[in-house]
Amino acid sequence: MNRTELRFALHLIPFLDSVQDFEDGMIKLRDRRWLVWHPDVMAALFRHDRELRHPPSRTLSPLLGTRSVLWLDGDEHTRYRRTLAPVLRGSRYQALIDEMVDRAIAELPADPVSLPNWTRRLTLGIMGRIVFGVDDEELLQAFTRWLDRRLNSRVRTLAHRYLTPGTTRFDPHLDRMLLHRARTAEPPALAAYLPQEDLRDQVVSLLFAGHETTASATAWTLYWIDQNPGLCDENLLEATIMESLRLSPPAALAGNRMSDDGMVITPSIYLAHRRAASYDHPHTFDPTRKPPPPGAFFPFGGGVRHCPGKDLALTEIRTIVRALLRHKRIRLNSTHCTPQLRGAAMAPPPSLAMVATCRR
Repeated sequence: MNRTELRFALHLIPFLDSVQDFEDGMIKLRDRRWLVWHPDVMAALFRHDRELRHPPSRTLSPLLGTRSVLWLDGDEHTRYRRTLAPVLRGSRYQALIDEMVDRAIAELPADPVSLPNWTRRLTLGIMGRIVFGVDDEELLQAFTRWLDRRLNSRVRTLAHRYLTPGTTRFDPHLDRMLLHRARTAEPPALAAYLPQEDLRDQVVSLLFAGHETTASATAWTLYWIDQNPGLCDENLLEATIMESLRLSPPAALAGNRMSDDGMVITPSIYLAHRRAASYDHPHTFDPTRKPPPPGAFFPFGGGVRHCPGKDLALTEIRTIVRALLRHKRIRLNSTHCTPQLRGAAMAPPPSLAMVATCRR
């Protein structure tokens, strides 16, 4: 591993910040591997995405499994997306989301709570209901403990990635709990539509991908509103969410693409969203900025790998933020947040605390 790739692996965000002014929007990480973010390259890459392979993440595949929909290709991937897309529309779950958000806000204590942990619990609870059709607090707590043991420490995550490559990091007891709940799910629960042969990998992937990035995006939106009090206006909410997704995307990278001759290309969401040639004053939070050029904004990925749960995620973010601002006065304890990497997700640190008091 050369110095460039080592910096990319060990210190991702500082490395991305160090190369953001490269005008050609790409950098060679090693022989036959490139990090890219130029909008023209992004647009062309996503346009031809179906012709490329999508190798598994070396960080996440030991957790989610080799049969995760996140790295299936060809007809298998197409079939899964056709199954998932119709049942992941946000409007389908609006009543459920309203109910769970109202309950979570009503139960907020007067004492400070970790904002990222709170949004993570809430979005995992919503995804659990969607996948299994029932509340199962014991199961979701076990799932959270398993994820935290493996993703909460960047050092431990990288050690497993490079020192024990190719080994799974499953929890047999948790897997038995997940499979039991999935196999007893009945329509309209999402688990009832999944094939039995790779049920474990798909359920874990849905729970992880369906809550982690949504939680991060929600927490970042609330952070930016706290930093810019004038953004509480309901008319600015949609633009505020989009600007938060630009400046603080819930994932820094958009997966790997591989050509038939072995060339690996990794799109950087983080760098594409901060490119000075695409955005005026790119580090300034400005919901009123003009729309970006094609290929410059893709917080939910792009091509055939764009997130099928995008509409659901946006529905959750809107609902949580609106409900909090309507019922509570929100104050955060920090004026500066250093992103914490949790696998693919780029979240605020757990130390970002929220105090929520009732509106009078």
